[in-house]
Amino acid sequence: MTFNRTFFRKGFDMISSRLINILTMSFLLIVLSVSLTASSFGQYQSQYPDIPIVDVHVHPRNVEDAANFVKVSAAVKEKFSSNLAFWIALTDPGKDVAEQMKVACDNRMLFTASQMRPHRGLTITADEVIAKIQNDGYLGFKFWFGPPYRVLQENEEGITRIDDPRFAEFFSALEKASVLMTSLHIADPNGPFDNRTDWLKDPVYYWQQIRAFENVVAKYPKMTFIAAHGSWLVCQDAQIDYLRYLLSTYPNLYVDISATCQYMSLVNRDNLRDFYIEYQDRILFGTDGGRIADGAIDNVAGQYAKFFEILETDTEAPAGFFGNASDKPIKGLDLPREVLEKIYYKNAVKLYPGLEKALGHKQTE
Repeated sequence: MTFNRTFFRKGFDMISSRLINILTMSFLLIVLSVSLTASSFGQYQSQYPDIPIVDVHVHPRNVEDAANFVKVSAAVKEKFSSNLAFWIALTDPGKDVAEQMKVACDNRMLFTASQMRPHRGLTITADEVIAKIQNDGYLGFKFWFGPPYRVLQENEEGITRIDDPRFAEFFSALEKASVLMTSLHIADPNGPFDNRTDWLKDPVYYWQQIRAFENVVAKYPKMTFIAAHGSWLVCQDAQIDYLRYLLSTYPNLYVDISATCQYMSLVNRDNLRDFYIEYQDRILFGTDGGRIADGAIDNVAGQYAKFFEILETDTEAPAGFFGNASDKPIKGLDLPREVLEKIYYKNAVKLYPGLEKALGHKQTE
């Protein structure tokens, strides 16, 4: 058999050309995929570096945590250009430790008095709360009343509704003293029929807790309530409509949006965006962030950036401040600048006594 060099070379060249084309196309697809992923999930840059952001819902425990919040702020500014400026700590470490924590975070944190898990009865009196606010520089009162089964043992008697008469005298005294109720926690997330969430699966029990809270808001109209986590009325579109009803009915009610973005995929994006714009004067930014380890600075900075990206852009972004594995990407809300300004800091300045001075930023009309 005669060896045909020309035929072999043509065949080799054809195969080589096709192989190069395939490899080139594969490389381009990989680059495009990485580029899109980076654009959506890792390369967010704020278009609003001049807007100060106040996180009204954090839980630092000690001086180290306070110092690390400032490090997170520096990382957020360096990597994402966002201006994370201030925090409201819903913890009561005591006056002396609170002062040390303020120094550790460059005086960029204020504190609240708190009553956590009062299902077995109150552990603080109204007079003690008022004294902390008047004498120790606290700016409000945190009340945590999650589902009773998270606190009480099975068959244990206790207080199962926030509108229980045993709280009436306490709430009345706080209302009379004009105490701000900061990030009050009620109920827990209850999703749609096919995704109830593990926090509070029973919709009847859930609505009993929500209705009890409404009774309290209605009973004390001179007390300003900031409900934590959107009052947990953000996991179904019908819940958002009920929150519309509450905010339009009770002018003394506001909500923070801490820990809510991981549930945004459960509701209609346009409905949620419309709600944020419609009630822009009643919504405050928060995260529910807690302790920050020395090695977690960049991770927490990334968590903040995810939340900012969801609020500020219309790109596909991973939902969930806390980075749950089950979080689904969602299209960002792309809120207008004037809405972001109110949610990020103006509403907080309006509500928290002393915040404007501490923030060092004069609110513009």
